[in-house]
Amino acid sequence: MNLVLIKGGQFEAVSEMPPAVFGPQHVSQEATRRLRQAGYAQAHMRSLATGEALPKPLHYFKMQVDFVARTLSALDPVPADFASDRYWPTL
Repeated sequence: MNLVLIKGGQFEAVSEMPPAVFGPQHVSQEATRRLRQAGYAQAHMRSLATGEALPKPLHYFKMQVDFVARTLSALDPVPADFASDRYWPTL
């Protein structure tokens, strides 16, 4: 889609906005958000405080999220839809 900018009866074509460029820091932020949403940080702190092991499903979820984050960060370029649920594991 091309947009047209009209100036005093004359027009000039305006190209589309360049696609957003995402990098490893964006993927890391998404991984952190998903872990926070799953309650990993609280469970990890509780585990450290009480000496009890982290629940296995949460431990495996963290491993899977870390793997996805490393894999997506290694891609050049990082896919624009890196935050899509199709890439990330569910708990």
